[in-house]
Amino acid sequence: MTQSKAVLTEEDFFNWMRSMQDNKRLTQAQVNGALELLALIDTHELQDILIRVNGWSDGEEMQLSEAGMALLNEFEGFRAKPYRDSVGKPTIGWGTTYYPDGTPVRMSDKPVTRSEAASIKQAVLNQDFSPAVNMMFADEIESGAITQNMFDALISLVYNIGVMGLKASSIYRNIKAGRYDAAADSFLLYNKGRINGRLEVIDGLVTRRHKERVLFLA
Repeated sequence: MTQSKAVLTEEDFFNWMRSMQDNKRLTQAQVNGALELLALIDTHELQDILIRVNGWSDGEEMQLSEAGMALLNEFEGFRAKPYRDSVGKPTIGWGTTYYPDGTPVRMSDKPVTRSEAASIKQAVLNQDFSPAVNMMFADEIESGAITQNMFDALISLVYNIGVMGLKASSIYRNIKAGRYDAAADSFLLYNKGRINGRLEVIDGLVTRRHKERVLFLA
C-alpha cells in the first residue's frame, strides 16, 4: 500500500528552498517566483520540479554500498603508478582515468597511496557517476524498482563504460521499459574494447559483466 506524502506547508517549502542554497538564503526574486508558481501547483509538485531542474537531492539518492565498493575494487584492482588499461588509456589507483578536477591521468603522474587512490575514486563517484545514475533512473528509484544490488551493478558498469555509454545502452532502454531481466542480459553485451583501432572481446570484461549481471539480478 502506497502511503501519501506528508503535508508540506508553504512555510516548510520555503524552509526547504533555503536549505538548498549555498548561503541558506533566498532572494526576493526567488520568493516571488515561487509564490507565482505556488498559485498554480502545490508545494510537493513544485519541490519535485525544482529537484529535477536543479539536480538537487531530495534526500533519497542511492549510494554505492560497501559490498558494491568491494566488488568494484575487485574488478579494478589497485596500482600505485600510472598504467595503461586494457584499451591503452592512462589509469591510476583503483581504475581512475581522470582526477576529480577533470584532469586526465598521465603516464608521468606521481604514484598514489591506497588512501589517496580511494579518495580520488570516491570523489569521482560522488560527483559524476552516482548522481548520473540517480538522475537517469529517478522514477525507478523513487518507486523502489531499483534495488541496492541493481544500483551497485549499474555503478560498476558506468565506472567502466562512462555515463554516455550507459545512457546509450540497451541496459538503459530496457530498464526504462520495465524489462529488468532483459536489462540484466544486456550487461553481457558490453565486453569489448577498442584495441589498435579494432573492437575486441576482453576476457576481463567478460568476467566482470557476468558478475555484474548476477549482482543486478540478486
